[in-house]
Amino acid sequence: MPATRLILLALLLFLAAACGRSAPPAEPPPLPGDAKTADFERHAAEAGSAGARRDAGEFWGVEPGEALPIIWSDLMPAGAEEELARQQAEFYAELDARYQAGGAPDPATIAEGSELDFMPQLGTFDAVTELDGVRVRIPGYVVPFDFDPKARHTQFLFVPYMGACIHTPPPPPNQIIFVRAPQGITVADIWVPYYLEGTFSSGQFLNEVGNAAYSLDLAELEPYPVMEP
Repeated sequence: MPATRLILLALLLFLAAACGRSAPPAEPPPLPGDAKTADFERHAAEAGSAGARRDAGEFWGVEPGEALPIIWSDLMPAGAEEELARQQAEFYAELDARYQAGGAPDPATIAEGSELDFMPQLGTFDAVTELDGVRVRIPGYVVPFDFDPKARHTQFLFVPYMGACIHTPPPPPNQIIFVRAPQGITVADIWVPYYLEGTFSSGQFLNEVGNAAYSLDLAELEPYPVMEP
């Protein structure tokens, strides 16, 4: 190995140690060939989900002590989808201009997992604060910070579609939930959907995988009964 590369490697190791950073997590498992994200919107409609509606100060259709069933669209405040679409259009317009000017590589030549295989997290931290302090129940997918299948996770992300933050760009912050599980849980399969239940709150929860506009203190995590198409 050339001396310059040895020196650079030593410097990187020194900086990582000085910053107190742990070793990088294991590589994420490959996306299954027959992977298909569950259609939570359709299933919730068929099941008659209460959503985030209120009636006379109470959540409609939810008995006292029950968790409020919600879906991901309930977490997008007014104007959030339009702002996300505007940011996406602006990003792709700038990327296309750079490509046409020769300042960006051909997307077809970018290898998955390489330094160039990157897209910034778009969207905002605008949140539905009416759900703060409410016990909710929502279907989605687990994104661990450590991809060791035997690991017990005390923190992880919860997202609306398979592969988010792993093999695809992160969803907007108001479509990511930062989950706290002090007792720790194991997740045998991150490619199947789950029901998440716990106490909800809004805020800004920053991390290197995907920043979140919501957090949840975990009460239950159970498999989501996937319905036939």
